[in-house]
Amino acid sequence: MLDSDRVSCVLELLKSFDHGSKIASKLIQNYFRSNKNIGSKDRKFISNCFWNIIKHRNKINWHLKNHNLKVTFERQIILELFFLNVDYKNDLPKIKKFFFLNNKLNKNFKDDNLQFLENLNFEKFINSEMPEYVFYELPDFLLASIKRNFKLDWKNVALSLNQEAFVDLRVNTLKNKTRDEILDSLREIDVPFKISKYSPLGIRLLKRFPINGNKLFKSGNIEIQGEASQLSALILGAKPGMQVADICAGAGGKSLILADIMKNKGRILSLDINQKRLKQASLRFKRAGVHNVETRLVDINWSTKGLEKKFDLVLIDAPCSGIGTWSRSPDSRFNFNKKKLAELINIQSELLLKGSTMVAPGGRLAYVTCSILPEEGVDQIEKFKMSANSDFSEIDMINMWNDNLSLTNSFQYPFDNGKKSITINPVIHKMDGFFISMFQRKR
Repeated sequence: MLDSDRVSCVLELLKSFDHGSKIASKLIQNYFRSNKNIGSKDRKFISNCFWNIIKHRNKINWHLKNHNLKVTFERQIILELFFLNVDYKNDLPKIKKFFFLNNKLNKNFKDDNLQFLENLNFEKFINSEMPEYVFYELPDFLLASIKRNFKLDWKNVALSLNQEAFVDLRVNTLKNKTRDEILDSLREIDVPFKISKYSPLGIRLLKRFPINGNKLFKSGNIEIQGEASQLSALILGAKPGMQVADICAGAGGKSLILADIMKNKGRILSLDINQKRLKQASLRFKRAGVHNVETRLVDINWSTKGLEKKFDLVLIDAPCSGIGTWSRSPDSRFNFNKKKLAELINIQSELLLKGSTMVAPGGRLAYVTCSILPEEGVDQIEKFKMSANSDFSEIDMINMWNDNLSLTNSFQYPFDNGKKSITINPVIHKMDGFFISMFQRKR
């Protein structure tokens, strides 16, 4: 593919992204599916250029506006190539090749864009005038929350939210293969990996490969699941024979690992308001050999009638900002605002109260979010403690770690032992940002 054609593909994707409703990952997936003639090297360039623009769009657009220039897709591509692309950075002659075909300017680009390119100064992309929220590619109202939660480390945490995400696998022991056996299978196909630092079932890939087409995945021996998500289920203390409820189960990621821990014994009730996600969950359960999960579609105002005090463990995998996983979906930040955060906080509070009524005496309530915002974590727990009166006592998560993970893990409790809850720091712990808290019902 000619360089000019590569750039035209990126241009198409940017236009579709801005004018459509699809999330970026689905958009690019569908684009390549519809253009199977595009080779792997060209796909890599197109993907990298597109994602770089999505990840650094605040900086790119601010740079243009700061120089009183109109924001256009063409100029976004030029800035990506000149300032951000590791293969073309600050290399004007190489970049010019993208805009010419047979010594003629690509029809998608105008003469003023060429002049714009020639006037660029590599040293002036980021300067002292650039606001913090632009530099860190975050909605401006979130900076105060991140600073509050991470103190002196906030800058590193903010930067981590825009870096390439890790790809983690989880071994499904229901298929009777150990992690070592799965590792041997990965070696056979020359896939580089390392053992997950904390999860006894985890494998971190050091290079991407088409997992979904691999026989290990198709046979249900492995699942794609971030290490933080794995830990948030492994630490809960689920046991074979338990009655478990997974509220907001979505596509079933937590239910899958809970079924594995429980050896398919007992019962897991997976609730969600989204039928499409539950159908996806059912397919995943079948592939994984899970048969102790019941999925249940509920409406937004669902009732706990008939479910009160029935469960040994109730997991609230609460809908949240998802900021702890924004490195996986960089476009999520574009439509996130104060109103949405306020709505989510209200939903989380309601779910905590609703879920608490389902916990049996002596049972446990778990609250998990893939967020690093205190408003969605510690603040919610403090509110719940005030509203739950004396029925529930907060569990110190270091005890849950020692009971459920210390025997399979050579690491001491890696989180802040001055707090009962867990905040997974994406910089320190090298995984997605999560919040985990648990309570026990007294009576």
